[in-house]
Amino acid sequence: MWGALEWLCCRLSQRAADRLGAALGVLFGSGLRWRRGVVRANLRQAFPSHSPGALRALTRGIYAHLGAAAVALFRLPLLSPTAAESLLGAAVLHELRRLLAPGRGLIVISAHLGYWDLLACAAAHAGLPVNVVTRRLRAGGLNRWWMGRRAGCGVRLWPARGSALGLAQCLRRGEIVAMVLDQHEPGGAVVPFFGRPAATARGLAQLARVSGAPVLPAFLVRRRDGKAVELGPVVRAEASLPPEPGGRRRTREEVRRADDRLTAALTGLIEQQVRRFPEQWFWVHRRWKVPSAPA
Repeated sequence: MWGALEWLCCRLSQRAADRLGAALGVLFGSGLRWRRGVVRANLRQAFPSHSPGALRALTRGIYAHLGAAAVALFRLPLLSPTAAESLLGAAVLHELRRLLAPGRGLIVISAHLGYWDLLACAAAHAGLPVNVVTRRLRAGGLNRWWMGRRAGCGVRLWPARGSALGLAQCLRRGEIVAMVLDQHEPGGAVVPFFGRPAATARGLAQLARVSGAPVLPAFLVRRRDGKAVELGPVVRAEASLPPEPGGRRRTREEVRRADDRLTAALTGLIEQQVRRFPEQWFWVHRRWKVPSAPA
């Protein structure tokens, strides 16, 4: 089924593909009403000052983008190295290559915003060594197609759990390790996201602290003049937390708090981008599951 959809999308013109994406958006939102209640509840909490009409318009935009993003994935076989370089832009490629360094590498943080999978695939097609931390999809057939398509673009995939040592080795070889940081993580750091507590994975902060690699926020979003990469400021973990003057070693709790501060800072950068492009974030996800406010 998924291969057939890919075949169809790759044979459409760009205009026809855009129309198909719009139709899928209507199907997701108005026909199937896929997670529409979750979307509405999330939007009301995130934008309490928006009028009902504004929230309805934003909801339509969210489903329209979901349709467009789905079609973009099915058109991945059309992505060539030349098209990937054009999509990323010379300035972005220069910055990525500048930040890469043997023995340190680069951690790229992103979110389910815009065209996040297309960003990783384009970087790999452009010749960059890209490793992506990913979760499996519940639908087996879709998961096999999705994993296979990204791997076919040159992206090396790592499971979300049990990959710390392998990812550290990738960074020591001077490669890119990319992660998204906007999903609920049971037992994770509880940090603010749109003013509400959100459990967030600590793995990225821990990897940045241990490796010393810089962290670069990167998002491929749709703007009025087409798709473009948005880069955030480079962030670094607190330097390995050496012993304090006098020889006292940092406690595990102090190390954990430092990791949580970095996680909160990175989550704040993601929130800034979501506020800029709210219709392009994955609002169907149940991001907020922590009942109490963070300490």
